[in-house]
Amino acid sequence: MSGAKLKMASPAHTRAISSDRWFFGTAILAMTAVIVIGFLPSYYMQGVIAAPHPLLPMTTLVHIHGAVFTAWMLLFLVQTLLISAGRADMHRQLGLASLVLLPVMIVVAIFAALYGALRASGPPIVPPLSWLAVPLLSVPLFSALIAAALVKRRDARSHKRYMFIAMIEMTSPGFGRWPFPAEIPAPIVLFGFSDLFLLALIVWDLKRFGHIHRATWIGAAALVGSQVLRIGIWQTGPWLAFARWIVSPLG
Repeated sequence: MSGAKLKMASPAHTRAISSDRWFFGTAILAMTAVIVIGFLPSYYMQGVIAAPHPLLPMTTLVHIHGAVFTAWMLLFLVQTLLISAGRADMHRQLGLASLVLLPVMIVVAIFAALYGALRASGPPIVPPLSWLAVPLLSVPLFSALIAAALVKRRDARSHKRYMFIAMIEMTSPGFGRWPFPAEIPAPIVLFGFSDLFLLALIVWDLKRFGHIHRATWIGAAALVGSQVLRIGIWQTGPWLAFARWIVSPLG
């Protein structure tokens, strides 16, 4: 049996696995850097690095939100590096932590979005109830992508693509806090720069397989569809009525 496995692991196959790990490992490191850099002035090094705009006071919920999502980001980074190092066994064991962390993230993200609308913590150029569409509707998207990744955990190619696209969604608030020129339209800052990672995945699929992987298609449709939906509805009467209704019990 071991001899058969050795024969199957041809040099070309080994190089393909190595290059695949290089791509995903490098991309996840870049995503993590995007998020950390974006949140340095407002969270990680608040008071040390000057923020580009006045900051609201930090609350307990903001600290919990930051801690939980930082834990997820670091967990995902470690998981990716474990695969790059060939430690799939440790990757699977550590993956159990995500089953505990994910429901906590969902609850915290919902309340952070709602209280953020009450505090007007979004961009000053966007009314708080309109802005609520961006973080609140991110929750079902992120949850669905992670759920798909967990369902496909025995299909490595699908699993890592769903996780990758879920991480792309996390880069959106990171890019949103970078000091881009005011002339750049808000949708480009919010989603356009993040989607460059999606474009990189599509290009990688074409190079690797000669076609776009099914999980990439599904994840990309969910990601871009959610982005278009959020921008499309955030100034509509029905959304504003819903947003007003959902935050009113907290006010």
